[in-house]
Amino acid sequence: MKIRRRQSKKMNPIARMLFGVVVLFSAFVLLWTNEGRVNLADVAKKSTQTSADRVDPALEGAFVGVTGRLDTAVPVNDPLYLRPAEFVQLNRWVDMYAWVEEEETDGDYTDYTYEMVWTNDPRSAEAFYYPEGHANPPMPLYDETFTAVSATVGAYKINPQQIALPKPESLTLSNQTVQEGPYRISEEYIFEGEGSLESPLLGDVRVSYTAVPSGITVTAFGKQSGSEITAYIHRNKTELYRVLVGNRDQAILKLNTEYKNLLWGFRGMGFVLMWMGLGLLASPLTSLLSFVPVLGSVGRKAISAVTFVLALILAVLTSSISALVHNLWAMLFLALLLGVGFYFWRKNVIDNRSDSHGA
Repeated sequence: MKIRRRQSKKMNPIARMLFGVVVLFSAFVLLWTNEGRVNLADVAKKSTQTSADRVDPALEGAFVGVTGRLDTAVPVNDPLYLRPAEFVQLNRWVDMYAWVEEEETDGDYTDYTYEMVWTNDPRSAEAFYYPEGHANPPMPLYDETFTAVSATVGAYKINPQQIALPKPESLTLSNQTVQEGPYRISEEYIFEGEGSLESPLLGDVRVSYTAVPSGITVTAFGKQSGSEITAYIHRNKTELYRVLVGNRDQAILKLNTEYKNLLWGFRGMGFVLMWMGLGLLASPLTSLLSFVPVLGSVGRKAISAVTFVLALILAVLTSSISALVHNLWAMLFLALLLGVGFYFWRKNVIDNRSDSHGA
């Protein structure tokens, strides 16, 4: 179902330009701070690798990396659906088949489209532009995370409610893992409702789980405090208190991959914000061109292309300068190169003058 309404008066050009300045400034801040983030993989490499078989008193207060079996004496579970199992952390995810509203603006009009889909956050009909016929029933159940109160990596204790645990994996469901009840089970979902997973009806619910199981091999990074691993603070500002799946090398590789993914993700986000900001600053010119039928569409595309190139140049320059400023060694190397280049340039100028005077 689609409903169209005419847009109210758009933001005036001055307000759009001011908003563009805010967006542009935000892009600069994001790009600048992004290059200054600490790569936790480099921090983890400085940890002392120690055996998980026993606690070494000589490493009291040291930054350590411990590889061993992740266990908990008090595993968690979801008593609503699951049979007892060994989990350090368990996440319940609940979706309802419900009405959702999609909004799309085209020129002076906004289109509202309504359809029923699986959603984790069904809205009440009062929140829709056109509520009639789009009422959603209340959620009978909500997402919940269950985390063990204590755990160990070999001989070392950790606090699973404070330490960053490995990314939970999807839990495969079956009659062996799920209690008997008035619901249907697939490998991914527990289904409750009048329809089916393939043909759901309004108000039907599906439940899925992700979990960090007990018994897997992990590497924990942190500060050794007695028999416990606690948070390690690098240079009084960056915390490393993580458990990652695999041995030490695999854990460090994972941290480095996370860092690079975020680095390039924020670079891309900063570029997009910069492009948007420049586009908003150019909006008065775009508005003027829209009054000329021939130039309207072509002019908007040309302005978009120009702001794209400018945003790309500014984003690359900002990221490059920030990377140099945040990397002392890179700055010293650049200064050395500039100094050597200036020396040879100066020597060449002096030699040329001497040759000209000699002639």
